[in-house]
Amino acid sequence: MEESLNEKIIGSDFPQVYKFIKGYDEDAPDALFSLYKYKDTFPDYIPNLDGVMLAGYAKLTDFVSNGFSPFLLIMNEKAKDILGQFHLCPHKFYSLGLYRRKIKNDYFLFHYHSNYSDFVDYQKTSFREHHSFRFQSDPFFVSSKEEFWEKRKAIKTEKGISCGIRGDRIVMNKDFDHELDFFVISILDANTYVSERLKNAIETAGLTGWEFTPATNLIVED
Repeated sequence: MEESLNEKIIGSDFPQVYKFIKGYDEDAPDALFSLYKYKDTFPDYIPNLDGVMLAGYAKLTDFVSNGFSPFLLIMNEKAKDILGQFHLCPHKFYSLGLYRRKIKNDYFLFHYHSNYSDFVDYQKTSFREHHSFRFQSDPFFVSSKEEFWEKRKAIKTEKGISCGIRGDRIVMNKDFDHELDFFVISILDANTYVSERLKNAIETAGLTGWEFTPATNLIVED
């Protein structure tokens, strides 16, 4: 899944949301940014997400792109209800006020945690060096998750913080949850994956803001 860049759908501002309305205290202990410290858990409070501002040349869609975090997704109630029918990685939904020209629209923040790197078959997965958002080497293999991290650290030390390694052809082992409908693997792969059944439900409902391409790089072992 990728967030739509189609200006006919989302308007000419991307991301569609990247700042707050006047008067919102972004430094408050329950503000949106407070969620950043919850990388593997969820807060024991309800964050105050009223409100964020739609960019001036953006349009309202069912799924709304934002510049806050890839693990914080904004969607309306229709989109939330459809996702709620499927098997998702650990997540919470929070009410969010999305303002367009001072008019409040009721949306939701989808806060999720997703790290399935322990279910990658590292010996069968091919990797490539990744510099400035592009692959920059021929595929190679590592023997384990530990070797992946060692090689990643070495490349960053040698070539800079913007460099690393990413999965090229990723193989998930037989213990991976085959029934997941929405997940991210981890830092070794930047993609967000949805099942075909969830994709079909989103498209059948005519929801806007997300686009889909076949995950030909991902193999899930039986």
